[in-house]
Amino acid sequence: MKPVRRKKLQRNAIILVLALLALTYYLSSIPYLRVLPVLSQINDLLTLIDLRISDLVRAVINRLPSQLDAAGTLSGDFYNYARQNPVIMEFLLRKMAHVALFFMITLAFFILWRHYLKPLQAVFASFFCGTMAATLDEIHQYYVVGRSGTIIDVLIDIFGVLLAVLLIAIAFLLVKPIYDRPLNNRDKTQ
Repeated sequence: MKPVRRKKLQRNAIILVLALLALTYYLSSIPYLRVLPVLSQINDLLTLIDLRISDLVRAVINRLPSQLDAAGTLSGDFYNYARQNPVIMEFLLRKMAHVALFFMITLAFFILWRHYLKPLQAVFASFFCGTMAATLDEIHQYYVVGRSGTIIDVLIDIFGVLLAVLLIAIAFLLVKPIYDRPLNNRDKTQ
């Protein structure tokens, strides 16, 4: 890999990590943040281009093989349940957002650390950084009006971190990396 390209990839990895951490900080700083109003705003934006979240879900379900027809019924039942139980849906969506966000943060950290460390070291560094980000995020939320930082939320965030680490481990098992060195050291031997 050319040094200029490597530097660009490293810079992009740093930008990705910082952007996700900034997004996390921003979202955690919003007092009384609720997921359903945010999804409603996203849905309103999508309607400007003649789309809706429910249309996207239906499009995905319509493309599923016939063996998965139950998914259409399940999604309809889920939609009705969500309308009748917005408090429960708010809770579930908030926790799913935590898992998804810290999953992405951990993957971003891995992409960053992979440029500087051996694969296994990059995985451990990513796990540590994702866990630290989760802990610091919940400490930050503890001091925001209308928000709470709890150990349970830290554990939910760490579940997202663990899912990312599991995905990385599975990828390593499937791909079997040729080199066990950081990406920036590969040029020297080729």
